[in-house]
Amino acid sequence: MKKVISLIVVLLMMVALMAGCTSQGTEAETTETADSSTSEEVAPVSYEWEQVGETENIAMVEQEPEEPLTFAFIGFQNNSFWDLVQGGVLAATDCLAEHNVTVDNINCGESITADVLNSAIETCVVQGYDGIVITPFVSGIENYLQDAIDAGIPVVTLYGESAATAEDTDRLCFIGQNNEAAGKIVGEAIAENTEVGKYAVITASFTMENLEVKRNAAQAVLDAQGYEFVGAYEANDSADETYSLTLDILTANPDIVAIYCVAGGPSGAPEAVKEMGMTGDVYVIGHDETDLNLQYVRTGEMTVIGQNPTGVSFDGFMLLYNNVVAGQVPEQEIMDSYSMILDSTNVNELFPE
Repeated sequence: MKKVISLIVVLLMMVALMAGCTSQGTEAETTETADSSTSEEVAPVSYEWEQVGETENIAMVEQEPEEPLTFAFIGFQNNSFWDLVQGGVLAATDCLAEHNVTVDNINCGESITADVLNSAIETCVVQGYDGIVITPFVSGIENYLQDAIDAGIPVVTLYGESAATAEDTDRLCFIGQNNEAAGKIVGEAIAENTEVGKYAVITASFTMENLEVKRNAAQAVLDAQGYEFVGAYEANDSADETYSLTLDILTANPDIVAIYCVAGGPSGAPEAVKEMGMTGDVYVIGHDETDLNLQYVRTGEMTVIGQNPTGVSFDGFMLLYNNVVAGQVPEQEIMDSYSMILDSTNVNELFPE
């Protein structure tokens, strides 16, 4: 497994994740299906960190597949967020291999577009996968996803999906951050840590619906308190582009008090703030507990809102396995991952170096 946060945290998370393979979980009700008499109960979703970054996970049913299965993971790799995602995918791959399940890890590259995703989904249908876990951040893939589902391939979505994906497909379930709640948390964090003043937003793309929900929710909190919005900018999940944009923002607005980085590559913002000698004057907040982000959190140059990507991707595969093997349907179609603010006051306790 790749180094995700620190060696200690990675080892602890691997232990917790692999424990999800043992079907040892707390009791919870599941939706009954025609095959419910042959299936076991599934542990409830819990993503809350326990001091050192451990998570409780979905438990596997005590039932083996009747024949070998092959699942697909459809994701990307354009910033360090995906290292966290891959930590869970790799743990699930090792876990499922013990139960006659192969996971094909399909990397769609750096460009998150509907065309790229649709091509990957079509390929999975042609190749006859038994299940798909996918990260559908953009709209325009709904028909292709539904075609896969109609072909008998259950689908679990992770991290971000469009309203059309949620409403117009029969995907099994979604696991990810509650976008509106996360945006409000960010807005409140900025308001609690700054005087009313100017702020800016750097996002990946205005076409990503889930990011726009976060951005608008944060802006609603700040605008209601009298903050002045100086602009939103696209950085395409790139730390380098975020760095350059931040330099431009700081130069044009030397009195700015906060910058919210909605998507991947937020570490470029505190780097630029530090270079400009404005650390402590500009509150930088971004998403995801990547190793690079946490370096800036430890030194007080950045705040992060986490969502446990490693646990989310692992649990997506556990839910898929339980459905394909035992016919279990999750009690909830939408499962919110745990959102938590990480700053210099708690990061070393939660993620020790």
